[in-house]
Amino acid sequence: MRKHVYRIRKLYNQPIGRTLPYDETDFRSAYLLAYFPYYIEPLCHVLEAANLSDSLFATGTLKAAFFGGGPCPEALGLAAYLRKRVPRLTRVEATVFDRQQGWDTIQQELVPSMLASYKSGDTKFDLNSRSCDVIECLARQCTCGVADMDIIIAQNFLTEVYPNRNRAIETFERLIRRSSCRYLVFVDNMYEQVKDLMNDLSCHLFEKGLTTTMPIAATRSILPNFRLPQVMQQHLFIGGDWLRPKYKVHFHHMVLEIAR
Repeated sequence: MRKHVYRIRKLYNQPIGRTLPYDETDFRSAYLLAYFPYYIEPLCHVLEAANLSDSLFATGTLKAAFFGGGPCPEALGLAAYLRKRVPRLTRVEATVFDRQQGWDTIQQELVPSMLASYKSGDTKFDLNSRSCDVIECLARQCTCGVADMDIIIAQNFLTEVYPNRNRAIETFERLIRRSSCRYLVFVDNMYEQVKDLMNDLSCHLFEKGLTTTMPIAATRSILPNFRLPQVMQQHLFIGGDWLRPKYKVHFHHMVLEIAR
């Protein structure tokens, strides 16, 4: 897998404006090795700092969407956050919206098999998948359920939609107007263009009266609570350009509370 991990890390060094080959099995496999474990924790840290309202959990069921979730490590991060915040929450109904169907096995088998290590034992966590283009769904008022969520999490999603900034901003405005969503949560890799897009989105939505405040995007670095397996240290992450283990995870983040 060295050549595939080398390739994916090199592409992610400057991904803005590129179409990444998620349809390739080797590319998805390299993603799991190079990034999946490190993308579990950021969401948990972001939500812990966000001070979400107790009323979000009042019904006992939380409906969550992951935009462009791919293999969806952030589902595990959400489960870990909820275990601390509302350990007696009855149910999570989560849906991954991603156009690439090649991640189905990961979403339906790997992530559910890992959830028991992250979630509260009192919480039933359902993870469903929809191969939707959420931008098109909102444009034509699709009944896929995207408008019925309590919280929408876009992790490493803005990088994908950045090439058409105006359409991305319009899509989130349309989403808020057509949905019951309470919070939009953004977590993204540390690309300055994406941070600028977060701030533009925050300003636009606040000026439209759709959010309660106008936060600015913040940046954080964490030491992941993940021990790299010895076999990967010996045979995969052997040093040199693009084949070094990750010791820190750097990301931009922002949480928008919708005015309801």
